Amino acid sequence: MTILRDISLVYGSAHSLILFLIFFQSRYSRKKFLSLSLSLMIPLMIINFFLLFKLGFEQMGTLILFTCSLPSLIFFWFMAKHRGGRFIFTFCLADTITLELIYLTSILDYYLGNTYLFMFISRLLIYPILEIIFYKFLRPTYLELQQKINKGWLTFAGISIIFYISLTMSMVRPTVILERPEYIPSFILLLILMPLLYFHFFSTLGYQQKNYESMEKENILTVQVEHMKHRMEEFLRADNKFRMERHNFRHKLQTIAGLMDKKEYQEIYTLLHQYNEDIKETQIIRYCDHAILDAALSTYLQQAADKNITITTKLDFPDTLPAPEAELAAVFANAIENAIHACEDMESHRRHLELKVLSTPCFMFQIRNSFNGNVNFDDNHIPVTNKEEHGFGTKFIVAFCEKYGAYYRFSSENELFQLQIMFQG
Repeated sequence: MTILRDISLVYGSAHSLILFLIFFQSRYSRKKFLSLSLSLMIPLMIINFFLLFKLGFEQMGTLILFTCSLPSLIFFWFMAKHRGGRFIFTFCLADTITLELIYLTSILDYYLGNTYLFMFISRLLIYPILEIIFYKFLRPTYLELQQKINKGWLTFAGISIIFYISLTMSMVRPTVILERPEYIPSFILLLILMPLLYFHFFSTLGYQQKNYESMEKENILTVQVEHMKHRMEEFLRADNKFRMERHNFRHKLQTIAGLMDKKEYQEIYTLLHQYNEDIKETQIIRYCDHAILDAALSTYLQQAADKNITITTKLDFPDTLPAPEAELAAVFANAIENAIHACEDMESHRRHLELKVLSTPCFMFQIRNSFNGNVNFDDNHIPVTNKEEHGFGTKFIVAFCEKYGAYYRFSSENELFQLQIMFQG
């Protein structure tokens, strides 16, 4: 019956990789990641299975950290989108869950007759069920936490590493725990401690995420209020000018009538041209019918105009937006502000900003601007900068696109930088 034990161990080891991949985010495309992973992990698993059958469970238990865990950790470290504490914690999370199931089912099988039948059946069922639950309910939240939360991971990773080592060493040293039944109750308490620790970790990270979202909403609200205040001031100035023009309208008509009587047509033409220019000053450019978006566009495009940037717009906003208006307005604000900063490095006559918005066949927009030709992209082709207090706008744009499933692309060519964002139809 030891064949059942060996098969279930191989089965559990394979599912350890699946559990890890559920929570893992690669910096490379799925196709490239899978091909590289299989080229390493299959030979690595074959080597470890050979060593297991050759050396036995007890001796292999002390070596697996170096023959399997450490090489896997190094490989996935270079493949990971998020490194540091986030990666270490994710790696230890998958491994400790696997170890928990392996050790717990081994102990229960020991008390049920040590036939390996319970061990085999329980592992056969528990792993797929657990993976479905994790993938459906925990994975989306966990990936979002990795994306948004930057602090706290290193502490959790350190605790996870210590717990992982303690769990492994307690199970196999000085002998396998099943040969030391008097220590099994203490070991079970250690197994109970692990899910409690992870529950605390996720609760803490969830609390940080709520704080992050609250700060994000507060920042958006603050920007939104500033935009609306700017727009209201603009409307107020235009209204005051219009009232003055309306008050003077009767006098202007009398002046024109007097010039008509004298047949001074050139003076009438000059006066009408002047009146027309005065009327233009009461006009307000409306970029769209969405108040918050219109306020944001008005504010930042005016900032661009004040910087002597030539502005070209072609705007066709749909009646229904594909995302909350305030957040979408913040995306436009950040993108245009980034474009303004890039244009400032150019000579005045070479500064240009182009904004296009299309509502069909799906909502998409493009912002192009001149820049000095120097831009650095990370491995995901997202622009990065070493300047202090810069780069947050780009991070917000990327987070927004990932949140609402929008396609985004940053590109540069011939001193023109371009951002394209497209929502699914």
